[in-house]
Amino acid sequence: MSTLDRRTFLKNTAISGIGGAMALSFPGILKGSPNETINFAVAGVRSRGKALSQAINEIPNTRITWFCDVDDNIIADHKKFHQEQIGYIPKVEKDFRKLVEMEDIDVIAIASPEHWHAPMAIMAMEAGKHVYVEKPCSHNPHETELLEKAQQKYDKLCQMGNQQRSSRTSQLAIKEIGEGIIGDVYYGKAWYSNTRGS
Repeated sequence: MSTLDRRTFLKNTAISGIGGAMALSFPGILKGSPNETINFAVAGVRSRGKALSQAINEIPNTRITWFCDVDDNIIADHKKFHQEQIGYIPKVEKDFRKLVEMEDIDVIAIASPEHWHAPMAIMAMEAGKHVYVEKPCSHNPHETELLEKAQQKYDKLCQMGNQQRSSRTSQLAIKEIGEGIIGDVYYGKAWYSNTRGS
């Protein structure tokens, strides 16, 4: 059993859950020259969209060419954020149906409201784009089946963000709990809460 005490364990796992890093792997698997720039669009640019923009910016040979949102206030906020944090402002399209038609996009990262995840991902792959979609990838099991069929039909990469599941701290938490650091676990409950403010 680990020598890590319960208090330190809980503190470390809580902190890592708040500030966990995002990892995208598209540059390593898309074909082309290692020096070739991979162009991203980000659909839905509120909190997760900002995190995706920052994560994409940290990947060598990537550029965000477009972003998409329907809310003018969010668009204005993201333009300011993008200029200040990343150094440029991508082009903006409010209509996702038009966004997927843009030729200067290789990958669309989707952080829209959850009920749009699967429909947007399917439209993007149908238009020849690779997809990174935030969890959940679908709103119901049937949409998951449609998403899988679209990925196979259009032969595009489709990755769902599940970074907490594979983070080192999550793996450590599971290991330590299994070893009994907090005693016998009889019940677990988890939830996510985030007020939109709009």
